[in-house]
Amino acid sequence: MTKKTNQTFENLKKIGPYFLAAALTLMTVILGSIGKSQSGTTLNLDTFAKADYDISVDQLSEMYVVADLSDALGLASASDVASNYVITTSMYDAGQTATGKLEKPAITNIVVSRGVIEYTVQEGDTMESIAAKYGLTTDQIRWSNNLKTTAVTPGNVLVLPSVPGIVYTVKSGDTIESIASKYGSTAAEITALNDLEVSGIKEGDKIVIKNGSLPETERPEYVAPKPVTYRTTYSYSYLGNTSERQNITVLGRIYGLGGPYGAGQCTQWAWSKRQDLPSNLGNANTWAARAAAAGYVVNRTPSAGAIFQTSSGWYGHVGYVEAVNPDGSITVTEMNYGYSPYLVIRATIPASSVGNFNYIH
Repeated sequence: MTKKTNQTFENLKKIGPYFLAAALTLMTVILGSIGKSQSGTTLNLDTFAKADYDISVDQLSEMYVVADLSDALGLASASDVASNYVITTSMYDAGQTATGKLEKPAITNIVVSRGVIEYTVQEGDTMESIAAKYGLTTDQIRWSNNLKTTAVTPGNVLVLPSVPGIVYTVKSGDTIESIASKYGSTAAEITALNDLEVSGIKEGDKIVIKNGSLPETERPEYVAPKPVTYRTTYSYSYLGNTSERQNITVLGRIYGLGGPYGAGQCTQWAWSKRQDLPSNLGNANTWAARAAAAGYVVNRTPSAGAIFQTSSGWYGHVGYVEAVNPDGSITVTEMNYGYSPYLVIRATIPASSVGNFNYIH
């Protein structure tokens, strides 16, 4: 035997086991796919209940490997295999005895779609422990179950997403596309994860949105700002704004704007809208003079995007001109109007008072 032949033989000995393992795995997946296709049946909860199956952790692991390989190889039965894995995992988590046997009552009482797990809170459970068990956050569990707090009670039934994300209850008028856009996903991902290719969605369905998040106003802990009533006229010495306000709309308290000016003050809001302005304009009552010295145009004529300013009052006042209206009035936004730090309002300054301000352009 030549040296070259020996080398080839040695190489085959090294890689042979890997080829054999790959071939056996591939045959397992393909034969499983063929057998399933020929049987014309799908694995479901009733099948498990009637057959009285035992499920072990090892078997779940094997089903996961087969599902992953089916998907990677693009087999026709990949979606069925994946669905079987999710269903079996749900049943395993929902009602097994210590011996690993799925009890029939636990199976027949579960009504879940693919991707949604129903979990009954056990004695000693906390939301934190449940979240850790399923790889979720407590916020994801709370939002999926419309809970304001993390408190749970034994016997409570929670709906959990089988992947990090949220369980969403479909509302009237929803489409898969609108849900994806609003809650942070894609229509294709929602469709695939929830087996919606044929049935689509209908009001009341519970579906999983992978990595989804609720907008702040839809979170169960959200509290809408209480209506605030303001006087429309203040004396110059009290507020320093030289005019009344009309059509006041409360935009809410806004935090975290940062910048070189005092947090929650009118100057912080104005600078956040015009960050081209210098950082050393001081209190509001010195803004016009210092801005003019820095080369900015300052006059008594308003324009959209200008800062309105007055030196009246203790510290003066500044705000942002959103629009100049056809009747000569201006629409403005401002923070700390009436000495309410962080509170931002939108209001109209009437045409009769527009000339009382300086405008920094």
